[in-house]
Amino acid sequence: MTHTGSSATRRPVFQPKVALAAVFGTTVEWYDFALYGTAAALVFNKIYFPDSDPLVGTVLAYGTFAIGFLARPLGGAYFGERGDTRGRKGVLVTTLLMMGLATTAIGLLPTHAQIGVAAPVLLTLLRFVQGFAAGGEKTGALIILFENAPPKWRGLLTSLPAIGTGTGTLLSTGAFALTTGLLSEDAFLAWGWRIPFLLSAGLTFFGLWVRRSLPETAEFQQVRQAGSVAATSGPAATSGRSLRQRIAGSRCVAAWRRYPKEMLIVIGAGAAENAGYYVFGTFSVTYAEDRGLPTAALLSGISLVAAVKLVTVPAFGALSDRVGRRPVSIGGALVLLAAAWPFFTVLDGGHTWAIWLALFLTLGIGQSAVLGSQPAFFAELFDTTVRFSAVGIANNIGTVLTGGLAPMLASALLLWFDHSITGVVVFIALMSALTVVTVALARETRGAADPDEETAARQENLQTAP
Repeated sequence: MTHTGSSATRRPVFQPKVALAAVFGTTVEWYDFALYGTAAALVFNKIYFPDSDPLVGTVLAYGTFAIGFLARPLGGAYFGERGDTRGRKGVLVTTLLMMGLATTAIGLLPTHAQIGVAAPVLLTLLRFVQGFAAGGEKTGALIILFENAPPKWRGLLTSLPAIGTGTGTLLSTGAFALTTGLLSEDAFLAWGWRIPFLLSAGLTFFGLWVRRSLPETAEFQQVRQAGSVAATSGPAATSGRSLRQRIAGSRCVAAWRRYPKEMLIVIGAGAAENAGYYVFGTFSVTYAEDRGLPTAALLSGISLVAAVKLVTVPAFGALSDRVGRRPVSIGGALVLLAAAWPFFTVLDGGHTWAIWLALFLTLGIGQSAVLGSQPAFFAELFDTTVRFSAVGIANNIGTVLTGGLAPMLASALLLWFDHSITGVVVFIALMSALTVVTVALARETRGAADPDEETAARQENLQTAP
């Protein structure tokens, strides 16, 4: 394997085309995902699951929301294999197209009143396609920035896709706030909710235009030239091989075999960030509606904090380049743990300024610190030949377990605890503690030895051993 450390240090700090392609794709992904999360709380529980108690209908709507997350590890494995064997660029184009088409189709989907049970079934199917595509999109954006970044700027540059998280959330909540504000409730439920979903088509088209001329990463080209990238997919590679042989030779299996501890670390490390985002940024709308509280201050606050995160997430990424990935990530998780109970107490109070401050502390500081510091941390744990597969599978498994199920679990806990928030607060505390313990047990990756060089050294030792 070619050593990549020296060439990496000579790379330009900022490559506008690469950054734009990564950030815009993540913007579309999170616009689509945030749209669905908000719609599940405000719309889908009424027009796709209309025969249930309002809160039970919300739980069912969040069930389809969770389906998208269950599809993400599958997408991570599929697109990870393609990304590690055929290149990063093709994955980024395919995932963006799939995500945009699925979201636009949701905006055209008939309701339960029009086609009956087929409506929620089709909604679930489209949500699955969204999740499958997102399983490769999020990882691809991270990898393409990481492999084009100088080592000392990896924290800052790999946090840039998280700007897309904030931008996508800002656009989606803004679109819903605008439509709910301009239309009557009947008009919004009849057709107005579809407008934000249909706007995804324009975002997707522009994203594809940006990505079509994106170059392949230097690190992937180097390992391909060195012969470390085998053609493990496609008709030529799979002919004559059984399914068991293809699975055994996949990058997914190789990642688990070579990096078992690191895979488990990635699964657990993002628990606070995943659960925190979906509880404070998504479930909180359900909680407010269950309490009979107005949601305008909450939705506007989520939009404002999404804008704030455009600054705070890269700032925490840059901080991780100076003090390390571990302390920034642990600090953010502790903020989320401490703020959980006060957040819902403030929400009950109904004061707009206090709600905005609570959202700033939870999403703008706590969640942003974990979100900004972990992308480089995850990528630095693996070498180039399995990086896409390893991060895609492990990170998406963690997202399913600690994020995708969070809104549905929080809604169920609200029912289980007789509309008390106690169970939800305990859940956030457990997820924050999981991040703290997992990251504390991991090694610091900032400034550590390059995994590609360690792999090359092991191969050289095997070749020279008697």
